[in-house]
Amino acid sequence: MKRVFGISAILFTMLFLSCTAANAFFIRYDGPYEGRVIDSETKEPVEGVVVLGVWYEERPNVAGSNSVYYDAKETVTDKNGEFKIEGLGLKMFSYVGMMQFMIFKAGYQYESGPWESLKVGLIYQDTVKWEGDKPIIPLKKLTMEERESQSGPPSPPHEAAKEKIKLMVGEINKDRADQGLKPIDIGR
Repeated sequence: MKRVFGISAILFTMLFLSCTAANAFFIRYDGPYEGRVIDSETKEPVEGVVVLGVWYEERPNVAGSNSVYYDAKETVTDKNGEFKIEGLGLKMFSYVGMMQFMIFKAGYQYESGPWESLKVGLIYQDTVKWEGDKPIIPLKKLTMEERESQSGPPSPPHEAAKEKIKLMVGEINKDRADQGLKPIDIGR
């Protein structure tokens, strides 16, 4: 019995160390991700904003690691500007990183980055406010001139299935149509 316990303890320790050494998560719960989007000038909620969450798996290799698309989930804000993305749930011994977000509505400036950057990043420290665990994310309404000079919203991952990114692609195409541009077609 002692031997079985000893071997189990050694295997468990080796697994734990290999996960930490390779940037894997031993155990974590991913999500839910909740927040509210407001107009940066009026401070009123913005309905119909697409919020896309994307996860990447960090695959270790001899040069470090590669980021490979893992999953995507999207939603739109309600009349109160609120949104919720469930996340991936319980992850054990996983190389899947934290959620990357893309927030966009035609006619507004987009926001994107790692979810953690909303709380600890320098870019958002002066603009994003928090109500408990929920960020209040302001979006700036753009003039047509500003929209045309903006590089455009970030592109959703091409590896994603079309049904996983259809709301974001639809909103991007609505923005492109307003500017007289051709629609895009991405996703598998």
